[in-house]
Amino acid sequence: MTVSRRPCILLVTNHASEDSCPGAPHALSELVDMGELGGYCVLNSGPASHEPRDVRERRVIQGVQASNCDILLVQSLKDNIRDMDALASAVAGRPVLYWEGDPWGRGKSITSAMAAWLDLSTIVFSVGGDPQASLLRANGARDVRLIVHTYDHMLFSEAERHFSFEQATPGRVGVIGSNLMRVPLISGLPGSWQRFRLVSQLRRRVSEFALAGPGWPRGWSHGRLAFEQQADFVQGCALLANWDHYPRTSSYTSDRMAITMIAGRAQVTTEHPGMDWASDCQGVFFYNNVRSAVEATLALGSRDMDELRELGFAAHTWAKGRMSHRQAYRFMVSSLVETVSPPEEPPWTKLPAI
Repeated sequence: MTVSRRPCILLVTNHASEDSCPGAPHALSELVDMGELGGYCVLNSGPASHEPRDVRERRVIQGVQASNCDILLVQSLKDNIRDMDALASAVAGRPVLYWEGDPWGRGKSITSAMAAWLDLSTIVFSVGGDPQASLLRANGARDVRLIVHTYDHMLFSEAERHFSFEQATPGRVGVIGSNLMRVPLISGLPGSWQRFRLVSQLRRRVSEFALAGPGWPRGWSHGRLAFEQQADFVQGCALLANWDHYPRTSSYTSDRMAITMIAGRAQVTTEHPGMDWASDCQGVFFYNNVRSAVEATLALGSRDMDELRELGFAAHTWAKGRMSHRQAYRFMVSSLVETVSPPEEPPWTKLPAI
C-alpha cells in the first residue's frame, strides 16, 4: 500500500507536550517545506499532572476523530489509551504508521491496548529484530520493519552544530543506564545482570568513573538524568561504556548510541546479533560479552586524549544528520508516501528485513 499524493500526517506523540520531543514535528515540518508532504498536525497523548486520565483519553480520541489528516504516525503509545474500540472508530480505516521504541520480551508483556495498536497499524517500525519482531507479529502486527534509534536534533541541536572536546575530563569513563536487578540472574530484564557486572567492574578499575541513572546502590550514581541532559553528561566524559537490556534482540541499539555519537565521544557498547547495518559507524566498538567490553573500555581509556578526540570527532561527523530524527521520520513516511524520498545513506540503506 502506498499513497501517491502529498498527504497530511497526524503525529500522535507519547509526550505531554512537544517540548519533550521537538525533533519529531520539526522533521515533518521540513518534509512539508520541501514539498514532499501536504501538511502535518500534532496530538500529544502523554500523561500530564494537570489532566486526569479519562479527560486526556477523551481528548485524544476526539482529536483523532476530528482530524482530517490522511495518515496517523503514532509514537509508541502502549497503554496511553484504554478504550481502543473508540480509538479504532476514530481512526476510521486510515493508514497507521506505528513506531515502537522499546525492546520487548521476557519481563515485559504486551498489553491488550498495545496489541490493539499493532492490529490497527499498516506498518510497525520496531527498534529490534527477532525475537521481538516475531513477538509483535504474534500480537497483531502484519508488516514489521526495522528502524534504528536516532537523536532528537532539536533537543541536542548544540551538540549537532558544534563538536567539542574541551569539557572532557581526562580518563573519565561514563555510563548512563538504570539498574533493574535486585537478585542476580533472577530479577530485572534480560541484560540487567550483565549491566550490573559492567558497572561494578568499571567503577572498581577506573579512577575517573561517572554513572548516571536510578536504582544503583547508594553512592554509585549521580541519580536519574533528564533525557535532554544526556549530551552534557556525555561531553563531560572522555568515552562512554554501555550494556543494553535484551542483548539477544537482533539489530537493536538503545538511543544512547546515537546521542553519544552526536555528542562526540567514542563508546563501547553491546554487540547484538545482526549488527551488519552498523558496520560503517565510526567511534563505536561492539562486544558481545561483559568481560570483553570491560577490557576494551580500559584499553580505549588508556589512549591519550588526542586519540580519543579524533575518535569522538569521527563519531560526531558520521552521525551528524544521518542518525537524527530527520532521517528516521523520512524513513518511516517514505515507506507509505511516494512523494517522500527515502534516506540514501547508511545506516538506512543497510537495514535488514526482519
